[in-house]
Amino acid sequence: MSSRAWDLSSVTVGDFIFGLRENGRPDFLFVYSADDTTLLARNIFNQANFRFGRDGDGKRIEDDQACTIVSTAELPPEQRQVAIGLDRRMGSNPEYPDSRLTEDEIRLGLDHEDYFEARLLPGKEEIVRRAQRLRAVSLILLVELEGIDERENPASLSEYDDHIPALIELLGKPGSREEVGQALSEIAALRGRPPRVFERTSSVAESLVRLAQSWT
Repeated sequence: MSSRAWDLSSVTVGDFIFGLRENGRPDFLFVYSADDTTLLARNIFNQANFRFGRDGDGKRIEDDQACTIVSTAELPPEQRQVAIGLDRRMGSNPEYPDSRLTEDEIRLGLDHEDYFEARLLPGKEEIVRRAQRLRAVSLILLVELEGIDERENPASLSEYDDHIPALIELLGKPGSREEVGQALSEIAALRGRPPRVFERTSSVAESLVRLAQSWT
């Protein structure tokens, strides 16, 4: 049996796993049900539920977004205790201010992606590279294209998710800056974004091209 299959087959109730959705979004998951064929898990930060086969492929139950388990690495004991406490607290649907994250929980939220992505199941490297690129492009669009301090008609965190794969493909072509700028204008029009967004497309295209150059 391969190490990939062994790691997935050994996952059981009480384990933490790390998944990446098709749009690149990460999920830090607590396994609450496990049998020979199926794992049920929930995101410890927002309690969204997921169903996986023992092959590691699955979906978020609420909306059928595809998700793949890329790491089953065991957390260090102190981080594991923080994660267990956070999952229990979020499961009780706390109201503010009880919903505020502690310093240890914030640190866990900031550090867990790097931890799991450095300890991958075999064969998951390309999924992680793709997810990292999707997230990097999304960050540039939200911070530079939208403007981080935008107050009028602000973009949602997933505003551009459906368009990012096509942008990444376009960024793979040589001399693509003008095409990327035009694509950004078309996307902004489709999304009904305010005029200030259109004024930034050229400079944001340059940022995206520089980002793509770092991938080669």
